[in-house]
Amino acid sequence: MLAATSMPRLVKRCPSNRAWRHWCGSEYAGSSRTDRQGFTLVELLVVIAIIAILVGLLLPAVQAAREAARRVQCQNRVKQIGLAMHNYESTYKTLPWGAKGGWGQSWTSDILPFLDQNQIAAIVPQGEPGFGNNTTVTPDGSRFRELARTLVPTFRCPSQPGPTHFSLADDDISGRAINSYLGNAGSNVTRNGYTSSLTSGQGMDDSNGVLRVANCVSRPWLPPQPAAIKFNAILDGLTHTVLVAETKYIDFFDCDICDHYALYHPEFDRSQGSDFSEVLFSMYYQTNRIVAVKRELEMSAGSYHQGGVHSVFCDGSVHFLTDSMDESVRRAIGSRAGGEHYDQTAIN
Repeated sequence: MLAATSMPRLVKRCPSNRAWRHWCGSEYAGSSRTDRQGFTLVELLVVIAIIAILVGLLLPAVQAAREAARRVQCQNRVKQIGLAMHNYESTYKTLPWGAKGGWGQSWTSDILPFLDQNQIAAIVPQGEPGFGNNTTVTPDGSRFRELARTLVPTFRCPSQPGPTHFSLADDDISGRAINSYLGNAGSNVTRNGYTSSLTSGQGMDDSNGVLRVANCVSRPWLPPQPAAIKFNAILDGLTHTVLVAETKYIDFFDCDICDHYALYHPEFDRSQGSDFSEVLFSMYYQTNRIVAVKRELEMSAGSYHQGGVHSVFCDGSVHFLTDSMDESVRRAIGSRAGGEHYDQTAIN
């Protein structure tokens, strides 16, 4: 029987290199150090702080990019309105009336066929078929309600916050669609009614703009008066005269009369009509006014774009009118035949 022989003990030896010795010692020599499995609280707080800083830096850039995209959309919609006006003028050889006192319609409903809105345009009553409110049961009354509540995307600025529909407690029709664009009634307008019915100030029927109010009911045997403006009556030139510009939704509690609606207006349809600033504005007043008399605020242009408003001129070109524009320039481009001279570099 062979005697058991002891096997030689294998001894692991570490290389002399310091790095290898450290690895070897921890791996084979039973070092007491253990691998870390997570973050310390301090490290976690540092990571969270870095992420918060990055979000704070990126969020304004993202918001600015979104607003830039909305501004481009708004420019395109203003351009569409200008083209529709031109197509209307090409068809009827005149611009539409700004508002039809006694009938209830305005330039917004007149250009619907030229905005590819033929379905809604087909229900627009012509002439004086009646009156529309929440309870009218006649066919025309129902059509007026549908018009008042229809939101046409072209008539809403993408940057405009707030509701798409709105109504006051005493409105004849509830849930009316809000409008973001108004027609230029002129740069001498200080009231939103008829001049003849005012004790002072300039109304919107015989003003110096391009979209005026017509009295459609006082003399029904005659066409509405005054006549709508033709392009050849814009003596200052189509490239120097504003046609349509933006307005902005103002909360009821800030201005309870600053309502701007789109397609049908019971206020226009009552008697000879009133409150024409629902679709028309005055270039007499500065854009984006903050502190102002409500009567002036409801007739001024405004927007949620920083620094000014988009507008389309009578030649179809789109410009950004800055809030800092000189008063003489603003009033010059608001009149159709004033013969004013101004610095054209002031128009962006």
